[in-house]
Amino acid sequence: MRTAELFKEIFGAQPRVTVRAPGRTNLIGEHIDYNGGHVLPIAIGKAVEIAATPRRDGHYRLYSVQFKEMYQGSLSPEKSSDFFWTNYLFGVIHEFAKLGHAFHGMDAVIDGDIPRASGLSSSAALEVATAWAAQTMMGTTLSRMDIALLGQRAENNFVGVNCGIMDQAISANGQAGHALLLDCNTLEARQVPLDLRGEAAILVAHCGVRRGLSSSAYNQRRGKCDAALDVIRAQTKNALPCLCAATLEDLAVSERAMDDEMVRRARHAITEEARVGEAAQALAAGDFARMGRLLDASHFSLRNDYDVSCAELDELTDRVRSHPGAFGSRLTGAGFGGCTVSLISAAAAGPVIEDLKRHYYAPRKLEPLVFVTGAEDGARVL
Repeated sequence: MRTAELFKEIFGAQPRVTVRAPGRTNLIGEHIDYNGGHVLPIAIGKAVEIAATPRRDGHYRLYSVQFKEMYQGSLSPEKSSDFFWTNYLFGVIHEFAKLGHAFHGMDAVIDGDIPRASGLSSSAALEVATAWAAQTMMGTTLSRMDIALLGQRAENNFVGVNCGIMDQAISANGQAGHALLLDCNTLEARQVPLDLRGEAAILVAHCGVRRGLSSSAYNQRRGKCDAALDVIRAQTKNALPCLCAATLEDLAVSERAMDDEMVRRARHAITEEARVGEAAQALAAGDFARMGRLLDASHFSLRNDYDVSCAELDELTDRVRSHPGAFGSRLTGAGFGGCTVSLISAAAAGPVIEDLKRHYYAPRKLEPLVFVTGAEDGARVL
């Protein structure tokens, strides 16, 4: 990306700072970050970059390379449908102000190569990149997890999506060669070495459907999970801290007081939490076959119990699974489109990619978006 060069071309000076914050793919642990569960994401090689210089007059000149448009004006006091991408930046600035850190405008160029609405967390990367740039320019000293939490609050409070912490956490805290095992209830995190031993590879593939899980659908699912937790607490007389702390036995004794949708949403959260723990063990042992089975089980649960898959995601994961070099495949991200993540043998990477190009993308006349990724570093100054 030519972010700093473009800044000089547009604004006639070198930027004060250029930062980069990555997107992510979640190996396993989907739709349980907001249910207090564990997740196992990695930061990928696709990212958002911001080149910026602070101002003192409260004015903002923000140029988006991807949208080819310039916002000029003051800090918006509320979410706007015009220049909607600025909502993620302004939400972050408002959260800094709540902490007592006033920001007085900036010139910035924003670029990125994370496909929008792909399930690879372009919005979280934009929030974290904004926060990292603002912190660098203001000289504040928030920790990486504090930066992640600030980004999450920006999306919750300003953008209006009641997201969990996972996406911002991995964008801020990613470490090359590691996955982040994050307890979303306590925020305890540890870096887990991702040693594929030259035997396996992580493959990300876009199904060709832009991720369609709207804010309302996302919030509806979260609401059902919250309601299920309330029922389980009442029925078991157990003050559980979160839904992912419940067991299938807890669900069994509580489900008569739930509707079918609540039961299925809760079952996904509880079983997905168990799969994350097993997956961390499988990766540590280099048991890629077991890891693959867990990826498959996660997809089926997301499809059947959480209702966030779609025909294209199902076909794409089935296509990958049909290859003899595949260990497992599942949707990643919010669902209803976007990307899949698969674990395949290293030797199979080329053949699987070519197979998808020929038999999945070409018949749909889609530009192939499929790549092998490693685990990259989180937010940083370039």
